[in-house]
Amino acid sequence: MRKVSFNDKTGTIFEYSKMGVREWLYIARELQKNKSINRISKELGRRYKHVMRIVHMIMERVGTGKFLERLSGVVEVDEMYVSAGQKGTRCVSRGPRKRGLKLRGRGTWEKDKPPIMGLLERGGKAVLKVARQVSKKIVDGLMDLVSSGSVINTDDFTAYRHLSEDGWDHRVVNHSIGEYARDNVHTNTVEGLFQDLRHWLNTFKGVCKENLQLFVSMFQFNYNNRNLNPMEKFTELLHIMIYMPSVI
Repeated sequence: MRKVSFNDKTGTIFEYSKMGVREWLYIARELQKNKSINRISKELGRRYKHVMRIVHMIMERVGTGKFLERLSGVVEVDEMYVSAGQKGTRCVSRGPRKRGLKLRGRGTWEKDKPPIMGLLERGGKAVLKVARQVSKKIVDGLMDLVSSGSVINTDDFTAYRHLSEDGWDHRVVNHSIGEYARDNVHTNTVEGLFQDLRHWLNTFKGVCKENLQLFVSMFQFNYNNRNLNPMEKFTELLHIMIYMPSVI
């Protein structure tokens, strides 16, 4: 008869891990502070790839939960583009890229400059989604997370122009002619969020585009819980780590 044993890790994210629970908690806490994986691994005296695996597992748990609320009021919609190729993966399908290469046109997943779509409720929460390219279909999918009757602020990018036809109270600032704010119509709040996101991503010295949504989800979690004190926010993260079902 096979002997079955149980311990405090059984059935949790910590099961089968050679790292102790204290190390897991340390990684989670320092990650939440936007500390790089390389620095955490050096502080723990653990191999980089082992710490990175745990970081990805934590981020995966954070990103697994669906955004159950709906944004309302004044909602700003915009996109940013980040350089994210195939760092850390073997890639034989293309040659090395030149440093300082400037891409023409808007970025896409195929150009290793995927867009990150952002919806932000003024004074409230945000939703961030990595996309392959910015399109009407992507925008419509994100609008499912916005309550009817909300005011939608965007720039004049063509992917947003159909929102008025779909019944949204759509207000536009025309960046192409140098207009960035008109009374209360602007996208400055979500653009400020993007600046913080860019700073968050820069800490990790390049992110593989396949893992980009993991890092974006972790940033979204921190932003949407910004009104909690550090201990409350860390407790919320631990709750997600322990009780969310594993997908890895």
